[in-house]
Amino acid sequence: MTELTEFGRLRTSGLTKPLPRAEMARRIQAFLDANNVCVLATSRDDVPRATPIEYYSRDLVLYIAASDQTKIRNLSGNPRASVGIYNTPCTDWQNWYDVRGAQITGVAELLRNEAQPEAYAAALEVYNWRLYREAAGFAEAPHKTIFIRVIPGKIEFRDLGLMREGYAPKQIWEAEDA
Repeated sequence: MTELTEFGRLRTSGLTKPLPRAEMARRIQAFLDANNVCVLATSRDDVPRATPIEYYSRDLVLYIAASDQTKIRNLSGNPRASVGIYNTPCTDWQNWYDVRGAQITGVAELLRNEAQPEAYAAALEVYNWRLYREAAGFAEAPHKTIFIRVIPGKIEFRDLGLMREGYAPKQIWEAEDA
């Protein structure tokens, strides 16, 4: 009979201990900061759509720059959104403790410069528009881009490295007003 590895023992140990709320939020934010591509899932009239797209975040809130396409039309009719983010998946069956991911469900708000200039300006700062515009050769801030601000209601955070610290590999963060 083969002996379980450390990972196998931890994975089958039934760990359920949650991180303290503030520490969980800190680790989730660090994960969000370390990545910047997500899959944004929207739906309208029972037709789902999943879009890989760049994001930036502050205080667990995601900001996504978008043009007026299907995802914007979907969110205009149904503001509920789901976002999936993951780091590079484990492909060598060895580095399991480095596997991290988040599933975020919440409400998406559409920010347009002409309708919400202050919120739009704040989104521009989170998004760090200057780097993008410089790379494209534009001198001024965008004004026609629509920002999607995803306010999380629930974040399911998976970090297999937490098992080595005695915590459950899946942590659930929920908004306090949810």
